[in-house]
Amino acid sequence: MGYTPPPSSSPDHYLTLQEAVSRGYGAYQTLRKWIADGRLPAVKIGSRVKVLQSDLDALAVAIKPSTFEDIEASAERLAASAPTLTDAQVRRLTAIFGGAS
Repeated sequence: MGYTPPPSSSPDHYLTLQEAVSRGYGAYQTLRKWIADGRLPAVKIGSRVKVLQSDLDALAVAIKPSTFEDIEASAERLAASAPTLTDAQVRRLTAIFGGAS
C-alpha cells in the first residue's frame, strides 16, 4: 500500500498540537506556553487540545528580508575568520558568487 499524504486543511480547521508541530508551527512546548499565556486560543475536544490553523497563521512573524548591507557585513565577517585560500579556491568561490574568473 502506497503513502497517502495527509489532506490539506482550511484555515478554520482544528489541528492537534502534534499536527501543528509537524507542520512547522513551533515546538510542542512553545505551543503549550502560548496557550497558557493566552496568545494562542485552544479548545479541548475529548482528551486532545486543538488549535485553529488560522490562529497559528496569525502568530507567524515575517522575518525582515536581508539588505545588501546585511549580506556584505556577513561576508566580511566570514572572510575575516576564514583560512587563507589558494588561488584555485578564490577562483572557484568567485565563480560561485557570480564574479568574473
